[in-house]
Order: sequence, then structure tokens, then C-alpha cells
Amino acid sequence: MKVYESDLLTIDFEKETDSFVQFWKKSPETYCCLKKEFLVFTDFYKEYKPTNALWVQQNFCLPLNADIYNWIEEHVNIPCVEYGNRKVAFVVGKDVLVHLSIMNSFKEGKSIISPLHFATEKEARTWITETKPNPITNNKITILFEGVDEEGNSIIKIKRPSSDISNTIKSFGALIEENSFIKTNISKFTQLTKREKEILVIFSKGMRHQEVADELFISVQTLRKHWKNIKNKLEIKSLVDVIMYVKAFDME
Repeated sequence: MKVYESDLLTIDFEKETDSFVQFWKKSPETYCCLKKEFLVFTDFYKEYKPTNALWVQQNFCLPLNADIYNWIEEHVNIPCVEYGNRKVAFVVGKDVLVHLSIMNSFKEGKSIISPLHFATEKEARTWITETKPNPITNNKITILFEGVDEEGNSIIKIKRPSSDISNTIKSFGALIEENSFIKTNISKFTQLTKREKEILVIFSKGMRHQEVADELFISVQTLRKHWKNIKNKLEIKSLVDVIMYVKAFDME
């Protein structure tokens, strides 16, 4: 039963599954428009009090930032849980990076709800109606080069089980983050000498100064001089930074 329809969003109430199903006909272009639709959604949720919510995000392409997510948490997520929500499922949209921002917002914002993300509406509905999600039995990844488009861009297709869509998207996010780190810090990294790079790799293993010095057959005093230079050049503040450099620049 359709309970709401605008130029952007439709909301259906499915009594048999006690679910609200939202489909974005067209993506909102501004946060103001998004807030307006969410407030309508929350009002209807209060009226019908369904147990489940399914968001079909195929056409959604507005990335979320921290401010808008905090607003959603306060005006949508928390109230809907109070009105009876127990399960929230998302069907991943065409814009993977936008959906990554949605996934990150729930994680970083420590949301009151813990949604799951699915490649197909069928899988999402199965999870909503069953007590346990289907286990992932195959995580094989296939990467295919499918040529070049009319604009000269390479077309790469990644094939991975649809049941593992969340990890696939997270992998994209990690790759983009690492690429951004390389671009930002490559000028610093190129300042390191061969010996300093060697020391950086050893430090990334969590070894102490004396252990590193012994492995390199140098004195602790010499090692500390090298380490001071490394920290100054890379602006390193913690072991996490060390590991990030080693991983990003493929030094492992």
C-alpha cells in the first residue's frame, strides 16, 4: 500500500512483512530537500510503526557528511527506533562512493541502528523476513578489463558474490583512501634515504629501538638519529602513521 509519493520518494507499507519500503525515484540535489523527505518519512513511521525499513538506493547520489548524518540520527533514526523499528536494510545504489559515505556515516556516527547493505532487493527482503542472514560461502573476486569508453576511460568490472557487497564497497573505500594518502605524502616519502626506508619498515613491525639496532648492526644512538630524521621528514606521530606509509608505498 502506497502511503506517500513525491517527485523524489515513494513510501510503501507492506503489511505482510510489517515493513516500510522506500524507493528514490530521483535523488535529492540538496540536503534541504533530503531533510524534507526524511521528515515526511518519520511522520509516517510514527503513524504506521512498522518493524522494518528497506531503502532502495538505486538512484540516490547525494553523499552524506557528518553534519547531515547527525541531523538524520536525531530526527530520523532515533525517533524511528522509538516508534518500533528493529531492522533497516539498504539496497546499494549505482554510485558506490555515495553509498560508501552512507555506510561510513552509520559507523563513524555510532548510530542507534545497525543496518545491513545488499546488492539486490531480493537479498534485502530475505534478511528482513528471516531471523538470520544467509552465510557467505564464496568470496572469490574476478577483475575484468572491458575496454575503453567513448571518453577514453578504462572500463574495469569487478565480480564478487552479491552477498559480500558490504566488504566490496569497503574495499573501494580503503583503496581510495590509500591513493589519496599517496598523493598527499609522496613528496615527503621521496625525501627518505634507502637506510631510512629500511628502518621505517622494521619499525612498522612494532620492534623496539634496541631490537631494530641489533637487526641492522648499528648503535642505538645512530638509530635514534635516523629515526629523528624520519619523523621530521614524514611528520610521523604514531605507529599507525608508520604502518600507513609502509602499506601505502608497498614497502612490506
